[in-house]
Amino acid sequence: MIKFNYKDVAKEQGWCFDAISPLVEYSSDYYYYGEVVKAIKPTTIMLDIGCGSGEKALKYFGNARHIVMIDIEPEMLKRVENNKKKWLDANDQEKFEVKLGDGDGHLDYPDEYFDLVVSRHCGANMSEVYRVLKKGGVFISEDIDYLDCVQLKEYFGRGQGWETIKGGKPLKKEIVDQCVDLGFSDIVLKNFGFVEYYPNREQLKYLLTRTPILDYFDEDEDEKILDHYIADYSTEKGIKLDRRLYAFRLVK
Repeated sequence: MIKFNYKDVAKEQGWCFDAISPLVEYSSDYYYYGEVVKAIKPTTIMLDIGCGSGEKALKYFGNARHIVMIDIEPEMLKRVENNKKKWLDANDQEKFEVKLGDGDGHLDYPDEYFDLVVSRHCGANMSEVYRVLKKGGVFISEDIDYLDCVQLKEYFGRGQGWETIKGGKPLKKEIVDQCVDLGFSDIVLKNFGFVEYYPNREQLKYLLTRTPILDYFDEDEDEKILDHYIADYSTEKGIKLDRRLYAFRLVK
């Protein structure tokens, strides 16, 4: 059985999926990194929660004055440091501070310290986010919706957000309620999606065994289920996978 484990993924590849190459069709013009870039100014002090191995952050966030990159997995942070040395000159390397986070989302920074806090696909402790944001500061996030890959999850009878699919309260609604209580002055929630077409079975399985979409993959039981899904969702473009995400933009 292959059970998703963030530590194992960090050791194997970081949060980089260059090994797979699905065709992607977007139904929305929303782009998380584009939204973050628009919020960055030369004076911006920003925090990236759950930075992973940092490939996109190092590419897009360099116009900020200072960027703190936090992750709970030391191996991811080692990859960030290596990527900094490979891709950035000495001056730009100094802009990016790498720090190990704790599992509770506590942020070891003073009140009203950051102009911008961002988070992608990892969740955040919103009380802490609110505390460390300056007045007028912005929080931008992108997370996986419970309806992500819903057809695939129906075949397997499990997966990320499965309890919500079966009638629980969506996490995004809980976050909205919490942000209202915290006192954010502007709360914008955007739902969006896209379709991925995988060129072969191997690439789709690669995704499923290195992400929490299904929580785990049992090679004794799940291979046949995957075959059934592929038979039903194969198209001329590839094996279809419907993706659903949501994004927040909050102002303190």
